[in-house]
Amino acid sequence: MARERRVIVACCGGSYAGQLACRGAVWLAREGYGDLVGVAAVAAGHGPEIERVRAADDIVVIDGCETGCARAILERLGLEPDQYIVVAGLPLRSTGYLGIDPQDVNAVVSAGWVRDAGTCTLRRRRNHGAD
Repeated sequence: MARERRVIVACCGGSYAGQLACRGAVWLAREGYGDLVGVAAVAAGHGPEIERVRAADDIVVIDGCETGCARAILERLGLEPDQYIVVAGLPLRSTGYLGIDPQDVNAVVSAGWVRDAGTCTLRRRRNHGAD
């Protein structure tokens, strides 16, 4: 059986929640949860990164806040996440700016692995906008 191809697209904004989204995504990728895709490259229209997302069996989007920039970037391409996490909705210990609390990063990573409907939205799709 072939390994599922999962990509992680995350906000890397300047806010605390945006930085947590980015760090959590990197941690998830290091743990083998999925392959990290550069949200800026996708937003800039970089073909290879967009094709990596389109070819994925599972798209995970991690946004820092309810503004949902990473999700909006994919939606402009007709793509929807299978798993959507908003960091600001997670139980965080700190709201600091650059003093990232490792336990807050762990909350983001746990939301990815656990796929708890209370912390993220799941959507199962087979065709990610490719015609």
